[in-house]
Amino acid sequence: MRPLAIYKVVVSFLFALSSSLVVPLLYSLWVGDGNYKDFLIPLLVIFLLFFPSLKLKFEDLNLKEAILSVVLVWFLFPAIASSVYILGAHIKDPIDAYFEAVSGFTTTGATILTNIEAVDNSVLLWRSLTQWLGGLGFIVFSFSVLPFIRLSYHLVKFESSAVVQERISPRIGEVVRIILSIYVAITLVGILLLRLAGMDWYDAVNHVFAAISTGGFSPKNLSVGAFNSFPVELVLEAVMLLGSINLMVYYRAYKMRKPLMVLTYFESRSLLLITLLGTLIATAILWFNHYYPSLWEDFRYALFQVVSATTTTGFANTDFSLWPPAAQALLFILTFIGGSSSSTAGGIKQFRFNILLKTALGELKKTLHPRLVIRYEVGGKTVDINLLYGVLAFVFIYISTFVIFGFLLTLSGNDLITAFSASIACLTSFGPGLAKVGPMNNYEFMTDFDKFLLAVEMVMGRLEIFPVLALFYAFLLERD
Repeated sequence: MRPLAIYKVVVSFLFALSSSLVVPLLYSLWVGDGNYKDFLIPLLVIFLLFFPSLKLKFEDLNLKEAILSVVLVWFLFPAIASSVYILGAHIKDPIDAYFEAVSGFTTTGATILTNIEAVDNSVLLWRSLTQWLGGLGFIVFSFSVLPFIRLSYHLVKFESSAVVQERISPRIGEVVRIILSIYVAITLVGILLLRLAGMDWYDAVNHVFAAISTGGFSPKNLSVGAFNSFPVELVLEAVMLLGSINLMVYYRAYKMRKPLMVLTYFESRSLLLITLLGTLIATAILWFNHYYPSLWEDFRYALFQVVSATTTTGFANTDFSLWPPAAQALLFILTFIGGSSSSTAGGIKQFRFNILLKTALGELKKTLHPRLVIRYEVGGKTVDINLLYGVLAFVFIYISTFVIFGFLLTLSGNDLITAFSASIACLTSFGPGLAKVGPMNNYEFMTDFDKFLLAVEMVMGRLEIFPVLALFYAFLLERD
């Protein structure tokens, strides 16, 4: 283990991410709310930490060092981000502030704020910006900050879950430029469309930051429901879906000059099909229960909440915790499946779901035809046995994590629905749960122990669990 090499990587990451503090700092100066000091102080602190690293050279990291660097960044950057909330007394409790920052950077969207609209706009802008940064993820930022070390390839393994992972190291700079350009372009177009739909510029910026990152933070207490606007919802639905599509598909579509590839890629087709089926089922449930006055309203609210759930964004245009139980259960099933691999969305991801589904159907066929030899294919590529074992192991650990953390939350006296919905909401990066942590409620009432547990679970879910567990294994259990 080489501490200086790890220090160089981690501090470089933190400096690159923290430089975005300039955005709310300038906005604070422009509106004159007096919060500029809250952004300036952490910016100066991270610069002082970064300055000594300029004398160090980047070194190739081994896998253990890469894992440690990744996990450190994802736990340390929220500490920097949370200092903004603490310095201005916007969130006085350090645990609460850290929870909010972790929720932002992991694009979870769970909040402890009881009155969001009482917080200054510059601080809420920073809150949304942390989601935009986290949504883009450490793949692109690691490539842009450290394009010449092997860490980038290790990070791709962690963040991406593609069936076939192409080694892109020789073209890292090109990949970063294109993906970042597309991410920024979708952001800018989304802001413009929301403005045309009736939002002011400030709300448009905040909501697009949260939509493209599938994060779900809103500067409104009622989330998207505060606008009661179908055009606004339609734009956000499109941006959420674009954010939950595999980023590498955008790159390939651009290089091959085939824009429709973004929609025809197998994960994208699966995502859209599940969204369509989920919307139809949710609409039917609401209609049969006469929940809204008209079928149109059933469809409108079902569509938005299904898109929000499938992309694990967590926006709400209605209080779905009051929906019929079947509709609530449907939403959480969709969050468990989640978006595409290498996207800003959470969940087990579409490609794993496709493998599980095809494996289950294959086993049913073999029950009827024992001698049948089945070759499983996903996206036109054969799924080998090692990949299948890996998917099964991941899903088992994913479900186990959800159950264990849900159980731990009950130790503080939380009811079962609150505890387990909070656990799956934080693990899948969805954010709002049910009961006491429903879409119109928050996590403020929970104990510090609960909030710390959920912060850890958010990071585990965002890093897809294995890096955190591998780090634990490497340092506490491995003897070599």
